[in-house]
Amino acid sequence: MKTVQKLALLLVALFVAHGAIAQTKTKSVIETDSTTVVTTVRVIPNFAPKHDLRIGVGSLSLTTLFALDGGWNIDDYYYDFRQDMAMADTYLTPRTFVGNYSLSYTYHDRRWLQYGGTVSFGASTRWRRDAATGEKVENLSRYALAVMPSVRFVWFYREKVQLYSSVSLGVVTDFDDAYIWGDVALVGCSFGRKVFGFVELGGGMIGSARIGLGYHFNAKKK
Repeated sequence: MKTVQKLALLLVALFVAHGAIAQTKTKSVIETDSTTVVTTVRVIPNFAPKHDLRIGVGSLSLTTLFALDGGWNIDDYYYDFRQDMAMADTYLTPRTFVGNYSLSYTYHDRRWLQYGGTVSFGASTRWRRDAATGEKVENLSRYALAVMPSVRFVWFYREKVQLYSSVSLGVVTDFDDAYIWGDVALVGCSFGRKVFGFVELGGGMIGSARIGLGYHFNAKKK
């Protein structure tokens, strides 16, 4: 998941720069017999209320470490399973983080504000196997599901590029217990028109770095 984090950082930097440069400006020239007056006008894109749908995948975070197994240590990835085989009739496979996956919907009725909900699912897989046959004896995989209302604050808005931050808070379950937890995107960047990509850096149930695709369409006029 380090590749995801590096990609997210690179894309955020690129599109922040692009958004700052790509502001639409028009110039008008007024000429008289003695002087020439040049005026520059910044054009703000028209805004219409939108529905926003997103799917994404996130990297490992401290929150998902805790949610998936009550704070299991990341060193579990690297233990010596050969030694474990020699000491018992069964052995544990390395724990594998499958990913944090998310699906979100928000309603964008103001230029600076979106609100809706997010569902995220994370998983790690681990098995106990028979040392002689290699057959699976016990499934020790863990899962975490979160359902969270979400608010997204857009602090840079252009037709093709938006920069934003978001916060989500809701119920998380590992299918044994349930508790209140959340997610924060400290900085996010979406780029495109109806179909768009996005990258985010933050923390919580969706991971510390996230990438994904989305689709937004105008709401029907009343």
